[in-house]
Amino acid sequence: MTFEKIVIGMDFSDTAIKAATWASAHFAPNAGLTLVYVFDPPDQPPFGRHLLPSPAVVEAEAREYAATRLHEVATFLSPEEPRCEIRVGKPHEEIVKVAREIAADLIVIGPHGDRPRPSRFLGTTAERIVRTSPVPILVATNPPVGRPRNILVPVGDLAITPTLLDVARDLAVDFDADVTLLHVWSNAVYSHVASVSYAAKPNEADAQADIATELHDAGLQWLREIARTGINRERVTAIVTHGNAGDETLRTAKSMHADLVVLGRRGTDLVAPALLGSTVGTVLHGSSYPVLVVTESADASAAR
Repeated sequence: MTFEKIVIGMDFSDTAIKAATWASAHFAPNAGLTLVYVFDPPDQPPFGRHLLPSPAVVEAEAREYAATRLHEVATFLSPEEPRCEIRVGKPHEEIVKVAREIAADLIVIGPHGDRPRPSRFLGTTAERIVRTSPVPILVATNPPVGRPRNILVPVGDLAITPTLLDVARDLAVDFDADVTLLHVWSNAVYSHVASVSYAAKPNEADAQADIATELHDAGLQWLREIARTGINRERVTAIVTHGNAGDETLRTAKSMHADLVVLGRRGTDLVAPALLGSTVGTVLHGSSYPVLVVTESADASAAR
């Protein structure tokens, strides 16, 4: 996956600047950059309008401040000064709009402001961008030093799996990275396997061993299938476990010291202020690592 044009949402917080710096230096160093600052005009109460500057004055001051700060940030991001955009409106709408206008292939955002991580609240703007963006979104939380070398790819939705494997292959090559593929059996499926094993084995220890063997064999079969995607098998590890997919993804990411988690999400029509899908939402809200969300449209899925 080659990123040629990336849009970086900028609110001038430390987290946003760190995200922009890492993305431009290590994640997509050859991409053209567009920095986007969005001014969301504050509501003025009717009873206090005569005491406040006019909306036009407030906007003009915001634009002047943003232009100065964008230039400061742009000068140290790239030898060729990035394109800078100042928009007025809702940040998530305007950032996605810019991405569509310039045919960007990646949006980069930091987590909410300078809130310490890990946190169980991603931030309204970031979450809405993830839900509505037609292109991949990189939420660059606590980016590593240098390129990501340990990449975790949870695989669950069979419709998005080919896209995720393509992305994993490209990132592994681009970053010379190791890839861990994770599949989490639901507790319901695991309980079914367990009940069969318990019924067929004379004791609990043998049943537990039988379940572990089944999971191990599933992982090996998975590796054989993955070899067809072009990922170097020496750089791929498969893990099969059970539980809540989001929680297990976070646990695995922590245990393997992941530099990047890659998630898949189908569809771009989730514009209502609803929660993200369970796994994606849990990982984004709880991750202490950068998360790349790859969106596959329904059209692309149906084409296969």
